[in-house]
Amino acid sequence: MSAYPFECINPKELGAPLGPYSQAVIVPAGRQLLQLSGQTPLREDGSIPEGIEAQAELVWQRVGIVLREAGLDYINIFRVVTYLVDPLDAPAHAKVRAKYLGNARPASTGLVVSKLFNPAYRLEVDISALWPG
Repeated sequence: MSAYPFECINPKELGAPLGPYSQAVIVPAGRQLLQLSGQTPLREDGSIPEGIEAQAELVWQRVGIVLREAGLDYINIFRVVTYLVDPLDAPAHAKVRAKYLGNARPASTGLVVSKLFNPAYRLEVDISALWPG
């Protein structure tokens, strides 16, 4: 078991993951899970920052707020699904994501979609987290 509350699975036959993620994670039996709703770049006052970096910062800050309210932190994230409206935004989002996740390697999926709920959103992030044992 790693420092994280889950075990990363990266079979050598598949080669190294292309980014900071794992091919799969094992969630130990009996652990309580937290499923966050998709987090968007919507500020409390209803405004939306411009640009992918500002939006990604806000999204990952919002993730942290929800995690802390539940008594968790970024280290507890075992699954990330990222929705981007522009594939060219992926490197900028990855940079911000790395700032918050550090060396964590949760299972991850990235999707490019034609649009999100609000046309001003450039991304949305769906998170699954796990309480430590």
